[in-house]
Amino acid sequence: MYSLLLIFLLFFTYLAWRNLRTALYLILLFTPLYLVRFSVLSIPTTLLEALIYITFLVWVCLLLTKKVKFEWTILKPYILPIGLIFVGLLVGVVVSADKTISLGIVKGWFVDPLLLFGMLIGNFNKPLHVKKAITALVLSGVMLSLVAIYQVVSNNFITIDQRASAFFSSANYLSLYLVPIIVLSSGLIASTSKVRKWWSVSSALLMMVALYFTFSYSGWLGVIVGMAALMLMFWPVLYTSLGIITAVIVAIVSQLNHPKFQQMLDLTGRSSSHARLQIWKTSLLMIKEKYLTGIGLGMFEKRYLEFAERLFDNPFTQNTLHSHNVFLYFWINTGLIGFLGFVILIIRFFQQVITAFRSQKSILLRSVIAAMISLLTHGLLDAAYWKNDLSVLFWTILAFGIILSRNSNDGKEGKAGLSHRD
Repeated sequence: MYSLLLIFLLFFTYLAWRNLRTALYLILLFTPLYLVRFSVLSIPTTLLEALIYITFLVWVCLLLTKKVKFEWTILKPYILPIGLIFVGLLVGVVVSADKTISLGIVKGWFVDPLLLFGMLIGNFNKPLHVKKAITALVLSGVMLSLVAIYQVVSNNFITIDQRASAFFSSANYLSLYLVPIIVLSSGLIASTSKVRKWWSVSSALLMMVALYFTFSYSGWLGVIVGMAALMLMFWPVLYTSLGIITAVIVAIVSQLNHPKFQQMLDLTGRSSSHARLQIWKTSLLMIKEKYLTGIGLGMFEKRYLEFAERLFDNPFTQNTLHSHNVFLYFWINTGLIGFLGFVILIIRFFQQVITAFRSQKSILLRSVIAAMISLLTHGLLDAAYWKNDLSVLFWTILAFGIILSRNSNDGKEGKAGLSHRD
């Protein structure tokens, strides 16, 4: 096992040295490989993390030898919010009761994706590069979707609730990964030549089928809102409204008799919706009492009952990993400073991409804007960041927006082929 892993990493190192962009495409394709875990000198790591570190070291060597350049001014609008986030992370580590868990979160969910973020911005300078990167993400989504669909067909699920999850321990994890990629794939469909359009359409349909069988209603909502935002950038409000209403009606009708849907409507009994309300109220109590520092990075699961039992005699959820809201979770983990950094980061991203959209009307840029909207919408009901692959996905979409914002040559998007040199 380890010998095969070593051979693969050596080959990847050679490939990264020969063509750094190809290595970056492969990192995006292999994002779910964070599930492959091993140790190096007793230090736990993942295959995804190893690929990022190898590529980063190669990039640094290329920078030092001046074979490539990096325009640091591109990141100027984001230096403050990223700095605030890391100050919040530092505070979260200091007040944490388990420094090992906290430092692991900093490494896996912030340092690693930020290294990739920097490499994407430093090496992708054309819409075509973003287009190929989106293709890599779509391929990863398709592979997971095929596994999920196989689970449905064979009735061989790995989750207790019998929902499609591919290799993940929860169907919600598959949903969180697929939602923004499905919206991104719409940009491929709109900008790809007719010869290749069938592949883009087929890929989107496969991912939609897999998403359906996750029965993640928050994921469905994320896709609907993201696609609605995309439609508004193409079509009048009337047509968009009709499309949204149709999608919502179809979704509701298809689930009327489903036990999970009936449970979602129950806000008084021991339902998942009522449990989520309790989790949100408990999260707000954490913020109220620890608004400045948070409760400690990664300590939500360990300290949940401590706060929940002060609000409820018998909390429905005795053990939960996160607060089911990305904004609440940032505040709980990184305190007020980290939360403000995250909010400012989002605001500056939308300021930049919307300004660029008004001037260039890029097809790919529209899909990136919509993908971020879908991710954040989903994040209102789930933790759409706090996981290795999801943090990579967030910073990758952020990087796509920044890259496309500095490109005004939209006319070549639909005609550009996948050149081996690019």
